[in-house]
Amino acid sequence: FYPYASRADGSYPIHHGVEFVNPMGTPILATAPGKVIVAGDDALTVYGARNNFYGLLVVQELEQRLDGQPVYVLYGHLSEIAVVVGQSVQTGDLIGKVGMSGVAEGPHLHLEVRIGQNDYGATVNPELWLKPKAGTGALAGLVVGPDGLPVPNELRVTLARASAPDVAVYTLVTYPTVSVNASPVWRENVAIGGLAEGQWIARVMHGGRLYAQPIEIAEGKTSWFLMSLAQ
Repeated sequence: FYPYASRADGSYPIHHGVEFVNPMGTPILATAPGKVIVAGDDALTVYGARNNFYGLLVVQELEQRLDGQPVYVLYGHLSEIAVVVGQSVQTGDLIGKVGMSGVAEGPHLHLEVRIGQNDYGATVNPELWLKPKAGTGALAGLVVGPDGLPVPNELRVTLARASAPDVAVYTLVTYPTVSVNASPVWRENVAIGGLAEGQWIARVMHGGRLYAQPIEIAEGKTSWFLMSLAQ
């Protein structure tokens, strides 16, 4: 409903993370080893679009780096925090519990990945950082216009299983040219995780023409596709 870089139904702000809807109080576990650099609320310090945006939140600087740059993970809208600033955590350690503090319509975890600096403008798509579950993989793609450059507007990209090509399973949008970022590794403008392994079809309707691209999703890997909207 509200994937990274989308506006959901068009009335929401551009999304800088992904959401995991879970019951209130569900334990939230650390995604990877690292150090806690923020554990509290955003009433005074702005970590998102404005203050009181994430409510209770935790920010972790990972031990892992990308091309020498620091990597940060933000966990937002918590109901409880179980760590303190300066604490080192390992994968699976309790970070806190799911809540709906800040700007949230229901209990869920808002997860962000930030590269280079702990800043709202430094986010990348978390779905390309999460280890796929068994039987699934991730997808990163680049949709370019006739000039060979990434499309500048948000286009709808539908994904269907090759066995049922007329049934759209997922609808994504290409990233806008402001506010969010492509992965410095993939340079994508659309991505999703958790796709069942096997054959898929990506489709884009543009200028009254339908473009389609076959895709193969491999378990535990990120697949890549390039779609050109050349006339």
